Amino acid sequence: MRCALALCALIFPLAGPVGAQGGFGAMTAAERAAFGAELRAFLLDEPEIVGAAMAPRNYAAEAMQEVVDADLALIDNLAGQILNGADIALFVSADCEYCDAAKSELQKISDTYGVKFMLHDMSDLNAIALAAKLGMTELPFYVLPDMILRGHMPKIVLTKYLSR
Repeated sequence: MRCALALCALIFPLAGPVGAQGGFGAMTAAERAAFGAELRAFLLDEPEIVGAAMAPRNYAAEAMQEVVDADLALIDNLAGQILNGADIALFVSADCEYCDAAKSELQKISDTYGVKFMLHDMSDLNAIALAAKLGMTELPFYVLPDMILRGHMPKIVLTKYLSR
C-alpha cells in the first residue's frame, strides 16, 4: 500500500491534474500504457527514488548531527590550543568541588597508561577564553579530539574513552 502511495505521489505531479488539458486523464489508453512503461523502466533503473519517498526523515537527528558536526569542527580548530598534542585536556578551577579529584584521577591514568593530558586552570585568561569558545561553564570538563565531557568523570569512564 505504501509503495502504491509513493508511486501515485510520483505519477500525479508529472501527469498533471486528472481531466486537465494534456493531463493524465486526457491521455489515450495507448499513451497511458506508454507512460506507464516509461515510468516503470525509470523506477527500475532508479529504485532509490521510491526508497527515498518511503523513508521517514528524522529532522531531529539531522539537526543534532549538525550540532555535533559544528562541535567537532570547533574542537578541531582549537585543538592546538586546547590539546597541544595531548590526548585529553582538563579544565579546572580552585573553587570547583570536583576538580581536585578529576585532576588526581587523570594524573593516575596518565601515570598508568602513559596518556598525555593538558591542564587548563581557569585562573588563566587563555583557559577562560577557550572555555568560552567551547561554550562550557560547568567545571570540571574534559576535551578529547572528538568529544567534550561535562562534569567529573570516574576513572573507569575516562580510561574507556582514552583506550578507544
